[in-house]
This record gives sequence, C-alpha cells and structure tokens, in this order.
Amino acid sequence: MEQAQVKFEGWAVVEMMGHQREIGFVTTEYFGGAALFRVDSPEIPEREYELTKPEYLPNERGRYQEIPIGSKVKRVGIPAKSRFVSPAALYALNPCTEETAREAIEEMVPRKLIVLDIKMSDRKALSGQTEDAFGRDICEECGRADEDCTCVNEGSERDLEDGAQ
Repeated sequence: MEQAQVKFEGWAVVEMMGHQREIGFVTTEYFGGAALFRVDSPEIPEREYELTKPEYLPNERGRYQEIPIGSKVKRVGIPAKSRFVSPAALYALNPCTEETAREAIEEMVPRKLIVLDIKMSDRKALSGQTEDAFGRDICEECGRADEDCTCVNEGSERDLEDGAQ
C-alpha cells in the first residue's frame, strides 16, 4: 500500500539545527523519494525610518555608540532568496501570516544600519541619562560619551574642570 505524501505550504519561520533561521513562504518539494522544504524569502526594500528604541553602532574609533530614539536611520535592502532545507535539519517550523513573516525578517535578519540624522540635542530629554550604557559620562553639549566628544569649546567650563588649558 502506498503512503500518502503530506505537504506544507504557507508562511513560516523555519528554525534549523545550528541556530540557523529562515523566514518566508514554505513549500514542500520532492526530488525522487526525498522531500525538502523550499523557503522563499521575499525582497525587503531599503527604507528610512525613525528609531523607536535605541540602537548601538561602532563609531570611527571602533567603540559602540548609542543612537538615540528619534534618530533618522536607513536599513539597506535584502534581495529575495530561496533555500532548500532537509526535514532532518529542522528544529521547528512556525507557521505565521505573511505580515508576521515580513515583520520577523525586519527584526531578525541582520542588515546594515546607516545613520542619517542623530538627535543628539534631544538625547538627554529622551532618555534622561547622564551616563551611557557603559557608565561613561555624557557630554552636555553633544550628547556623546565624554571620551567620544567632538565638541570644540576652548575655555568652556567643562574644559576647565577637566584641567584643559
């Protein structure tokens, strides 16, 4: 007696061994007697938006700098792709809606973040912080950590306190 083949077709977050993850429209493909899941991830276009939570990016010195809420940023786009996955490699297959899958791609797939406009003047008002996440003092003029400060205020009160001439 021949066994009926079961197929899956729909949007899903596919989790695989080795902490790998694919997100997209999943179909079942058969190659001879072997079944594979085909995951078609959609193209995600480049887009600009305002941050709703802080992000951390390396600065020109290689240190991480907080990009505050309200800063304008751009995420680079992701081209569409397909990947075939063996059922033996699956850890979980999480069905979802297309909208949820696209949101998951936005959140989970790493993409380069390009800062267009940092709200440095609003940083203290937005976060209420006098220190950054690493405990470093924040410059009142530019909102950066003191060691990353680029302010040129010769003779300012801050410079005199630090012993600068």
